[in-house]
Amino acid sequence: MKIIDTNGLNYILANDIQLKNDYYLAPDIVEEAEMTQIIHSKNLPHKILKIDETIDFDEGIYLKHYQVILNKYGGRSFFNMTGFGDISILAVLLMLMSRKQMGLFPETEVYTADKDLINKIRNELGTAVAIFSCESIT
Repeated sequence: MKIIDTNGLNYILANDIQLKNDYYLAPDIVEEAEMTQIIHSKNLPHKILKIDETIDFDEGIYLKHYQVILNKYGGRSFFNMTGFGDISILAVLLMLMSRKQMGLFPETEVYTADKDLINKIRNELGTAVAIFSCESIT
């Protein structure tokens, strides 16, 4: 499963990337994607999907992890509603990882240019999730 953040969306839209693979958006990134589309005056490619509409998504487990991560990391602003994309991606990754114990963990990759997100992923999951640059999106 290939997960992208807003950096990945910007890269795809700015460079008119014709996607060969499906890429998934965490719930809070879906909201950010609306603004990204407006900025680029383009719609998202059909290969960009919402992870919460897949069989791999478990909302209860996601929300449990969202709460923990939300309280663990700073850098968010409720006033400006910023910083929640990273929290959402981490909660998705932890939700997917918790399903691993049931034998349901899909191979997971994250595509981002966000150093803070990369550090948080490494802090939470070590090397269990592969991380790639936005330039690796195909």
